[in-house]
Amino acid sequence: MTQPRRVQTRQQTESPPTPAHEPPSRPADTSLSPAARPNTAPNPPETPGPETPGNNDDPVMQVEGVYIISVAARILDMHPQTLRKYERLGLIRPGRTLGMLRLYSAEDIRKLRLIRHLSDEMGLNLAGVEFALAAVQNLLTMQQRLAARLGPEAGEQVSQELTLLLRSLNLPVDP
Repeated sequence: MTQPRRVQTRQQTESPPTPAHEPPSRPADTSLSPAARPNTAPNPPETPGPETPGNNDDPVMQVEGVYIISVAARILDMHPQTLRKYERLGLIRPGRTLGMLRLYSAEDIRKLRLIRHLSDEMGLNLAGVEFALAAVQNLLTMQQRLAARLGPEAGEQVSQELTLLLRSLNLPVDP
């Protein structure tokens, strides 16, 4: 017993014409390459003055761009499982959504690029990468403390010395 095949036809309905919209322009500061990143943090948006309508005492929240694991993996040209492995080992700590999706910030992307540089180009195993990341983090913390204690001029000298040290270790230096 065979059943005859059922052929379904779809009635095509005319959809209303959509207005011609141009896609929104891409902001100029979306590059993730360290060379294109500015030296300073972005200026906070100006708050309205007392004479400006809409003045309230609510703090201004700045939103940072984040990427889910598949987008971060494409940006870094890595497999998502590699990113999960780095997280399991504690090398990186991406944020999470309420649904537990991993969210990678621009800082996470920079750190992952450094991890890849240390392992691929410098030949370090993951234990060596972990040690090197801790050493770099300690150096950056020391730089901030010295800059805060010694003032802006001495802070600039400390920053220059740290840049020379990182270059001598063949580590990428953010401008």
